[in-house]
Amino acid sequence: MSLLLVAFVLITLPFFTYYVSTQLFYRKANRASPGKRPPTIPYFIPGAFHAFTLAYEGPQKYFATLIEQYGNFAPFVVKAGSRSLVILRDPRHLNKILQAPTQLTSVTSDVEMAQKLFGAPKNLLSFYGRGGGGNAGREAVSYAHLSVPQKHLTGTPLSAVTDVYISILSANLNDKMFQIDSWTQIEDFLSFFQQVITRCSVATLFGSEIFKQYPSVVKDYQKFADAIDSFGPGLPRFIVSTAYEGHRDQLLQGIEKWLKVNHSGSEFAKIGDEDPLWDEHKGSKYIQERDNTFAKVDDFDLKDRAAEILGVMTGSNSSLLTTTFWTIVEILRKPHVLKHITAEISRFHSPQSGEYDIASITDIPLVQSVQAEIRRLRSSTILARTTEVDNFQLDEKWTLPKGVTVMLFSHDFSMNAELWAKARPRTVEKPLDVFWAERFLVPNRVTSSAKRENQRHKVDTGRFSLEGLEPLSIAFDNDPLGSDYMKAIQAATLAVLLTRFELQLCDPEAADAAMPPVRESAYGIVKPLDNIPVRIRKRRIG
Repeated sequence: MSLLLVAFVLITLPFFTYYVSTQLFYRKANRASPGKRPPTIPYFIPGAFHAFTLAYEGPQKYFATLIEQYGNFAPFVVKAGSRSLVILRDPRHLNKILQAPTQLTSVTSDVEMAQKLFGAPKNLLSFYGRGGGGNAGREAVSYAHLSVPQKHLTGTPLSAVTDVYISILSANLNDKMFQIDSWTQIEDFLSFFQQVITRCSVATLFGSEIFKQYPSVVKDYQKFADAIDSFGPGLPRFIVSTAYEGHRDQLLQGIEKWLKVNHSGSEFAKIGDEDPLWDEHKGSKYIQERDNTFAKVDDFDLKDRAAEILGVMTGSNSSLLTTTFWTIVEILRKPHVLKHITAEISRFHSPQSGEYDIASITDIPLVQSVQAEIRRLRSSTILARTTEVDNFQLDEKWTLPKGVTVMLFSHDFSMNAELWAKARPRTVEKPLDVFWAERFLVPNRVTSSAKRENQRHKVDTGRFSLEGLEPLSIAFDNDPLGSDYMKAIQAATLAVLLTRFELQLCDPEAADAAMPPVRESAYGIVKPLDNIPVRIRKRRIG
């Protein structure tokens, strides 16, 4: 009898728990009382809450499902054991969070990134957080992460770095032996693109000699990048696959070897005005000064510095690969956009000298709009903050307790037609789940929607503007090397490919079918559903 009773309880408890938690969720969500805490979405197992579903479905899919099912009741809480994750969807809440940098901080997620992803030792984690740790270590982290990119990856120094990248990318593509009079078909453009761009990006920052000391760095990095796709700040360790750790450790060993050969001693950094802008052994001045900053701190050994280098490698490639790949593919799907943007870029390219004015290219309104549209549609990121105070007031209705992780997803905001229509009605004249190159342009002349439809194969002109759209478009930009660097390298890649080569989709209809759905994953790398074949040939000059 007792066994039957136990079995009955075990079978019915999850359903009873789900029923009760469902009633509590809707009662709390609909209660009109000020200062209330966000409700917890229904769950089956007390104590574990949503942990098993998170692990089984994967956080990317599970969060997307929750937003679709419970989005109208946000903010709401997802629990994995003792971890509480608050999902926010209101741009007013986003603004409130960004305006309270000491009350809601990224310290917890920064520490998790340093330790879990890049292998920073526990004894150094205090340098990435607050309190504890020596002043020298904390100052080094702050200077390296904030001041060094500003010094070397903006303005005139950035132009020099971009020129190095263009030279390396051009040489790499020329080595592929593409012809002028015949097409070369690339069956999997994404794989080709990842290999080429990663190699050129790594060489630009770390020098070309890294491939001699660590020949498999590009291959190992790609395996690592694929394996960390499900990582999200605030998620318990058991929910995220640890398959990446082997690839990470291999990368760290290879980077250590490179550091030992090229960044040894106390005077390895050559960053004076008279020193070359780029060194094939030591890398860019940015990397030299950054690593030198850590090398001067006693607490940082080679392993610690390698973890920092891996962070740069990841930060410089993760967004670049996704956004640049999709920029090429999307404009190839729109021949009239391809023709227009190629002509615009060509105005700032000298075929005789091979030089580009990348600063002017990045200022082309259509290029700016395309970059913003690709970030909106094809770059899926998380903004995470942890509450450092109790009873933080989101608005007159909602408050947050101390110690919860707040999460906002860029794709959730990117696909919210109501928010975009309210911010700027023109942006939703074409559906948000399709690529529209001119979405961020303000036309020079106002024309009717019907007239624009008749001219749908003509590219609109106008000025680029994010006015009114900032919370929906730029709040999720978190490029570690800075947005100036990322935009310049994206523009340089586009310029080289479009002015020196001709590209075509081999099968436009198959490419259309390979476009990924934008609402099925809350975050992570956005990949096509199938290989996208592209043909390429050298452009005839003159």
